[in-house]
Amino acid sequence: MENKIKYSRKQGLPPGSLVHTGIAYESKIHIQLISYNDESFTITESNDINTILPKLNPEKVNWIKITGLHDINQIDKLGIHFSLHPLMLEDVLNTHHLPKTEDYENQIFLTLKELSITSKNNIIEKRQISFILGDSYLISFEEQKSDIFLPIIERIKTKKGKLRMMHNDYLFYTLTDIIIDNYLKIVDDMDDDMEQIEEELLNEKSKLVLKKILHKRKQQLSMKKSVSPLMDEIRKLHHSESKLINSKTYIYFQDIIDHLQQINQNLESFREMVSNLTELYLANNDVQMNDVMKRLTVVSTIFIPLTFIVGLYGMNFKNFPELEWKYGYFISWGIMITISIGMIIYLKKRKWF
Repeated sequence: MENKIKYSRKQGLPPGSLVHTGIAYESKIHIQLISYNDESFTITESNDINTILPKLNPEKVNWIKITGLHDINQIDKLGIHFSLHPLMLEDVLNTHHLPKTEDYENQIFLTLKELSITSKNNIIEKRQISFILGDSYLISFEEQKSDIFLPIIERIKTKKGKLRMMHNDYLFYTLTDIIIDNYLKIVDDMDDDMEQIEEELLNEKSKLVLKKILHKRKQQLSMKKSVSPLMDEIRKLHHSESKLINSKTYIYFQDIIDHLQQINQNLESFREMVSNLTELYLANNDVQMNDVMKRLTVVSTIFIPLTFIVGLYGMNFKNFPELEWKYGYFISWGIMITISIGMIIYLKKRKWF
């Protein structure tokens, strides 16, 4: 309901109007300027973009890392300083946007989803992350605080790898790549879960296995909605031949496309596996039901002649044979027990149970 109310605020406004359509996860917007080159590295933190902007150094790579999107005033100041297109900022603030990339000549825009599986209810949680790549800067926008980029910051800080020797387009690739790598981890976890569900299903250990199967189907569909459009957008970016991306960096974006193709193929396999497991579950239920009916039929078959005997002797006639037998009661019991044992042996030989 909250998201619908926020969407309604955009009604009647002109295109490019800045309206945050998500939830304010952070109490204040948090801004970091991570500035580096091969020789130096600095981090500046503030809640005000006006504190950050004077510290930009065109001789270095400037990564402006923004956490929290609800402060429209700060976002607007950033847009004015870098001459960002209003439609670009509108997409940044629309946290329900599908993955998208746009080349604005002087800037490249990319928005995608960071995915994680919650430990509480094991659902896929989505958080929007957007990037704006400029001449000597990269701006990242995150809905809420996340640790996903901490390894990248540590690599920059310790000069591990070649990040400090590369330009901001390589940083753009690296940040996108670590998000996609997290997709791969989620897919691996889903694969392990599917194997466990299959084992439970075959061993008939869990009555809740159908619920688990349907839950995995929801996870697969949720990931598919983020992966499929992102793969198309990264392909578009790869073929854009933008002046902001060095020709040597384009090959790395091909690696991202390869990863997304692998993820997409795995998700297709999961869809088929979920369908097969559902069919197997229903088939097992049918087999179990048939087994129950078979056992009930065996019991009924054994008791049919016994019911006939006791029913016969329960009829009220004055002249009834065997009524005067001294051992008639015990003889009837012996006959019924003999018939029961005989029928059990016969049905076992026929492999009815």
